[in-house]
Amino acid sequence: MNTNRILGIFIGVTLLTWLLIFGLSPQPKYKKNNSINIPKLPESLINLGDSKKIEFKEVKDDSFEIDIEDTLPSAKERVENIDFNLYVYKVGAFGSSATLVNVVQSFNDAGFPAFTEQNKSNKNLTNVLVGPFASKKDIKGNQKILNQIAGIETGEVMAWNP
Repeated sequence: MNTNRILGIFIGVTLLTWLLIFGLSPQPKYKKNNSINIPKLPESLINLGDSKKIEFKEVKDDSFEIDIEDTLPSAKERVENIDFNLYVYKVGAFGSSATLVNVVQSFNDAGFPAFTEQNKSNKNLTNVLVGPFASKKDIKGNQKILNQIAGIETGEVMAWNP
């Protein structure tokens, strides 16, 4: 039974392939020749023999001076004035993982991104940081809300580089 099905499928696919290749392909004897006639360009109305040749002469004038004084501020000065730091708000350092999860979740629920980082002075504690913020002004504007969410009176603004 299976060989009959396989043989039938093979014959069907072969016939379909022949039909697609030979039956539906364009035949050269039925194909129209499309020829495009490109008209010749009209002859130029300008006689190039009558035109004068361009002569180049070197200018010898010493009165032409170039001002090379730099009046634009340098890029280094502009970059030094830009503050590229990001800032985070440290709301505390905690030892309990349950407390860490609750504090981070409460900030995330309020719409403030919060994350944890290992405390550098005490390896048993983990800092909860809110942010990053683009400037210290952003933190100062939201400081009351951040303190209220964490249940603290004051936090620490820190420069943060990822």
